[in-house]
Amino acid sequence: MKFHLVAFLLTALLAVLVNYFLLKWWKKEGILKNFGGMSVGLFLFAGLPATYILGFVFFWFVIPVAENAEIYRYFSLFLLFFLLLFIPKLVLFAVILTKKMPLFSISKAESSDKQRHYPRLTRRKFLSQVGIIMATAPFVTLLFGAFKGRYAFYTKHIRLSFPNLPLGFDGLKVVQISDLHLGSFGTNKEPLIEAFDLINAEHPDIILFTGDMVNNFAGEMQGWEDVFAKLKAPLGKYSILGNHDYGNYSRWNSTEEKENNFKGVVEGHHKLGFRLLRNQGVKLERRGDVIGIGGVENWGKASFPRKGDLEKASTEINDTPFRLLMSHDPDHWDEKVLKQDFFDLTLSGHTHGMQFGIEKGDFRWSPAQYIQKRWAGLFREGDKYLYVNRGLGYLGMPARVGMPPEITVIELHRGPIGEEPM
Repeated sequence: MKFHLVAFLLTALLAVLVNYFLLKWWKKEGILKNFGGMSVGLFLFAGLPATYILGFVFFWFVIPVAENAEIYRYFSLFLLFFLLLFIPKLVLFAVILTKKMPLFSISKAESSDKQRHYPRLTRRKFLSQVGIIMATAPFVTLLFGAFKGRYAFYTKHIRLSFPNLPLGFDGLKVVQISDLHLGSFGTNKEPLIEAFDLINAEHPDIILFTGDMVNNFAGEMQGWEDVFAKLKAPLGKYSILGNHDYGNYSRWNSTEEKENNFKGVVEGHHKLGFRLLRNQGVKLERRGDVIGIGGVENWGKASFPRKGDLEKASTEINDTPFRLLMSHDPDHWDEKVLKQDFFDLTLSGHTHGMQFGIEKGDFRWSPAQYIQKRWAGLFREGDKYLYVNRGLGYLGMPARVGMPPEITVIELHRGPIGEEPM
């Protein structure tokens, strides 16, 4: 809570400074000289900033006492409105502030030529025009991410080989999904119907869900039973809990009310067709061989719940030659899982890739990398692997920019330790 308050105050301060600077720039450009220009300037750089600061204050007090996920959808729309307006302003502010912007130059001969038909482009005018053009780019990009990007499901294929994988599981096809946050979809079921069709088209042997089924409330899972029933996997569908599944993002009227909500989340996993693993291990049999699947409750840093217990999850699968772990937060891998030296492959989610980033070839960037060491994709330490799914749903910002919702297909093979794209 303290971290969120500091982030809010810094954002509010930045918004005030940026809008104050742009209002002065608007005046310097001479646009405030007429009534229309003054009205637009005051609306853009004074009225709107005051509105969204008051809006954030409102949601700050309302969200913790909300009784259902509807408030999250309202906040998502409000956040999108804020970002659509503020990010272009931030870009314009940065461009105007730039002192080393390359300028068009005009030679002395050209400037003295009486036949010159075009007026000289001053530095200030050039920067203003460039700033306005550049400011439209994030607006259009974010708008596309809201209307198209958050539902642009893509399938990531990976082939992993392990020398200790039993022959009976050679070619096992695992589908991983994560971070659905069902409350963010509201009553719009079409996107997930499309995503589940893509999953079924892969003909997975097993489906693993790595946490955050809801934003906060058990009620978010109601009415989705028919949609989830379409998911097919002969070896079963397994799930774990994420930090949002514990109901920690509300102030409940009583401990009993919070416990009942959590009980509803646990029961909801079963109603949606998943076997929920809470610090448990299960054995899978295929073609006469056995492997172990472990699932822990959430374990995270900072204020996130630390309920994951690796020892309990390992007990029932100690005698299996190959073990796969589901753990929601990838920080758990570095802090605990690697040190235990028990699980060959760990699947996580949690980060969403911040729903924003750039991934082109070997180049990858996202604000998520400044928060978590393992924020998306495949990681290897010795003979151990971690895969961090980018999430299939969304939370907060109702958009995905350069970080589309992901369905991960991992094909396991027996062979020398290694990986390759498919």
